Amino acid sequence: MPAPDLQLPEHAAIVLDQMERHATVRRFTAAPLPSGLLERLVQAASKAATSSWIQGYVALRVTAAEERRELAELAGGQAQVQEAPEFLVLCADSRRHRLAARSAGTEHATNLEAFLQCALDAALFAQNLALGAEACGLGTCMIGGLRNELPRVVELLELPEGVWPLFGLCLGEPAEAPLRRPRLSAAALLVEGRYPNDDEVRARMQEHDEDAERWYAATGRPGRTWSGGVVRTFGSLRREHLRATYEGLGARLV
Repeated sequence: MPAPDLQLPEHAAIVLDQMERHATVRRFTAAPLPSGLLERLVQAASKAATSSWIQGYVALRVTAAEERRELAELAGGQAQVQEAPEFLVLCADSRRHRLAARSAGTEHATNLEAFLQCALDAALFAQNLALGAEACGLGTCMIGGLRNELPRVVELLELPEGVWPLFGLCLGEPAEAPLRRPRLSAAALLVEGRYPNDDEVRARMQEHDEDAERWYAATGRPGRTWSGGVVRTFGSLRREHLRATYEGLGARLV
């Protein structure tokens, strides 16, 4: 929490309060977005920072009901992919760069750095888009499960070389008010000069585990912790097909 005597301009406090209120929404009403709002959000989100001005991203709006149903299944049975008023597939996009090179009669050099430039651009754009949507009263849900069966996603959406799907984004009027998950403290995330020693890191993790345990208990899952979830997440390798899939779309991850 900020110091009690910290004085912020009103507009800054509004933005920061909006950021603090974020919670993932997984249940949406059927109400469509107001006409023109999605386009306005995308235009605003496009002002995110972009590496060397490459603007290496695209948001693919999926509207066909059968495609939404199949994507929900591919993402691990996440019903919100099918039910949210809007579902976007956020892609790192080097297709434009390749076409520019082709028109100029030059080669398009690509490597891991080029992939990361586009992927990071896409993530920054998506976060701007989600923040703008939430400021308009919408709920949002990022869908990393889109990478579960990525070759089938690529085939379904007929993605060309140089377009790399990363995750999905559900948007719509929320039909729930989820309890916000706690986050690591600013003291854990902002470190001075050098990375802290392991004892200091563990102390901050313990503090966060205590917050997380209270959140789990409040949501009907007592006894769980953040660290326990991390151990489960990284207990085995996942989605080992990703490199082959992205390289099949023209990425070079070396």
